[in-house]
Parts: sequence; C-alpha cells; structure tokens
Amino acid sequence: MNDVEKKVRFILDLHAVGAIKFGQFKLSSGTISPYYLDLRSLAYYPYLLNLTADVFWDILKVLNFDIIVGVPYTGIPIAVAISLKHNQSMVFVRKERKQHGTERLVEGDFHPGQRAVIVDDVVTNGESKLAVIRQFEQEGLEVKDIVYLLDRGQGGSDILKEKGYRCHNIFTIDEIFEILFSYKKVPREVIDGCLAFTKEAREQLLKSN
Repeated sequence: MNDVEKKVRFILDLHAVGAIKFGQFKLSSGTISPYYLDLRSLAYYPYLLNLTADVFWDILKVLNFDIIVGVPYTGIPIAVAISLKHNQSMVFVRKERKQHGTERLVEGDFHPGQRAVIVDDVVTNGESKLAVIRQFEQEGLEVKDIVYLLDRGQGGSDILKEKGYRCHNIFTIDEIFEILFSYKKVPREVIDGCLAFTKEAREQLLKSN
C-alpha cells in the first residue's frame, strides 16, 4: 500500500467508525461547527490507532526531535501509539496540576535543552497548542515543530506559524472532504456548507488577531 492509498483508507475507515461526523458540534472555542473529527474513538479500534501512528510517522521521521508530546487529551493516545511502534520517548502535560505526589504538570523523563515535537488531532485556532508549548518552554524544553492530523483551515496554523513554529498537517479539511465525496460518503451540498463555514471562521479569526 503506497502513501496515497494508506491515507485514503485511513479517512474512509475513520468515517466508517463515526470518527468524522456531520451535524452541529460545539468546539472548545465555543464555535458551532457543521463537522467534527472525534479521534477519541481510536481507543476502541486498535488497528486504526496503529494506522494513525504510521501516518504521523511519515512526517515525524524526517524531523529533528528528542521527545514526543501528546496534547491532552486526544493527542496523548496518538503519542503513545507512535512511541510504542517507533520506539520514541514521550511526555505529556496535565490540564491541571496534581495536588498530591510530585505535583507536576509535565509528566515523563526529560531534561532542559531537549527538543520536543507536539502531536495532536486537529488545529482550529491554535490556542491548545500554544498553552502546551508554554508549559514545556517553562520547563526548558525547545519546541519547533507541531504535527497534527487535520488542519481545519480556520487560521490556527497561520497564527502558530507567525509565532515561529513549523506546522505539519497530514490532511487539510479540503482533502478529507474530497476523499469522502469521491467515494460517495457525503453529498456535495453538505461539503459546500462545511467549506463555507470554514472560510468564514478563518476570516473572523485572522481579523481578530
């Protein structure tokens, strides 16, 4: 299976298990979106999690890094899968500091000066990535690269790039929609509505920044 076939199969399988949804969904930003990528369901499908590790590794293998960072919460199982399959060290950051034990925000074995690469499922406005990066930079880690499965095309990548980070997406939302349409999984009118939403959301975010 070549890289193109692998990516097409991956998207079709995600849609088949309901990880790519269409409807009305409230995002963490508060925006109501007509589509949603729900990779939390990967835990129920080990073969898909294994394939996720492979499509991420196609990008990661040419980057310079010491440790992988999974963004909570969906990015953590992705980072674990990559770590196990490709023998890479990983750490993660908690959303809240523990009130017992070591009381650490960053969990894992690392030391200042190491280079960390961020992995996550999607980028929307970039806020969750920046929050994680701030935590790791406070610990003395260097972050240059961010890898995510889907760029929703709403301006988050532009903001991250402006702040000096290199962004690597495996798919754009246009690519995912094109695959689903070409295999007759989603009608054109639904895709057109999603693309119109994406364009408007991007314009609003970039205008506010």
